[in-house]
Amino acid sequence: MESAEASRSPDRDGLRFLVALTLLTLFSGCSAFERDEESGMFGMAKFPGIDSVKGPLERALYNEESPLEMGRKFSPEERRQVDECRTAFDSGNYDESIKLSKKAAKKFKESTLGEEAQFYLAESYFALGRFAKAQDAYDQLFEDYPSTRYVEPATRRLFFIGKEWLQIAEPVAKTEIMQVSGEKVIEDNSKPPEKPSDPTLRVPLLPNFHDRSRPVFDTQGNALRSLKSIWMNDPTGPLADDALMLTATYYQRHSNYVEADRYFEILREEYPDSPHLESAFVLGAHVKQMSYQGPYYEGQDLEGARKLKEQSLQLFPVSSHRQQIRKDLDELYLQEAERLWAKVQYYEKKNKPKAIAIACVKLVAEYPDTGYAKEARRMLQQIDRNEIKDLPEVMEFLQTLPSTDPGPTPEQNGEPVKAVSDPGTSGRVRL
Repeated sequence: MESAEASRSPDRDGLRFLVALTLLTLFSGCSAFERDEESGMFGMAKFPGIDSVKGPLERALYNEESPLEMGRKFSPEERRQVDECRTAFDSGNYDESIKLSKKAAKKFKESTLGEEAQFYLAESYFALGRFAKAQDAYDQLFEDYPSTRYVEPATRRLFFIGKEWLQIAEPVAKTEIMQVSGEKVIEDNSKPPEKPSDPTLRVPLLPNFHDRSRPVFDTQGNALRSLKSIWMNDPTGPLADDALMLTATYYQRHSNYVEADRYFEILREEYPDSPHLESAFVLGAHVKQMSYQGPYYEGQDLEGARKLKEQSLQLFPVSSHRQQIRKDLDELYLQEAERLWAKVQYYEKKNKPKAIAIACVKLVAEYPDTGYAKEARRMLQQIDRNEIKDLPEVMEFLQTLPSTDPGPTPEQNGEPVKAVSDPGTSGRVRL
């Protein structure tokens, strides 16, 4: 009995192995094992790699698209529908083109056929003079097809729309707008924009129901949106810098110097080869200077304006604006001195003699030929030496000051003060 039981045990072990192998095959999937032709044993299957996987673009390039893909994109019936849009547009039947293009753009959205239909929809609106509808259609084209092949004609249409609306809204600025579109320097920005007679142009919230070429609300705001779409969607195109220049000068005419400064800065940094570069420096420095709110506010605008004006003199040595730039530098020089004198007055109110002395020394050292420097010298002579005895540099500076009274300040006698930004000129600027 014992020998018989021992003879059966190997058979039981083999049976258990077969059961375990069967269960493993069922749970892992039969495809996980394959027969090795050489050894005759089962082994792990060799799964295919990703080298043979190709995307739709690669399949199209090598003419390996499936018949389904080819039919979905380029079937004769679908092409015929878009051809009808183009035929209606070419024949001047713009209303029919709009009807067909709307249907095709919706049906074939996110395809080359839908892109073409959307373009003809926008073009048809533009041909009818319905510029607001055209603007929306061009914007939809850029939104659905960011890399559209119609980017150049679309941006040219948008530039025309934005320029046209600004000319309508600001008749006095028409010459300036034409100069910008013609890539010329704007000569005159001193005139305020003329108020249009149409109340819907003066008040953006009033609806426009009588002029189908303009949007219902805010003609000027939509004009700026049209210009923005140009340099956002075609930043390397021929009209991107024109659109930025036109936007910047619009804000300058409307005394929004902060926004004007922002667009001039984009133009300087992103388009160094633009024909508007000189104007971007000259007018950019001007709006920075105009953004300055006074000696009791931040002085970054003054510093930025001064740097831009100095760069303008270096970059454009034959500019016709050089004389005006030098006068502006004289004015900036006095404004910077005024800022420092405002600090002296502040410390005086707070009764801080050390801070007064340090600020006065800086004022005399950096702006020595201004009326503020004369007043700073007078104040230094009146400071109690015991209050500043632990400031050796200030004490040493005081020893160099003349002991005589420097006389009345320019504020008292109206005497002009010469600025040092241009030592060779004879012009003098009053405080």
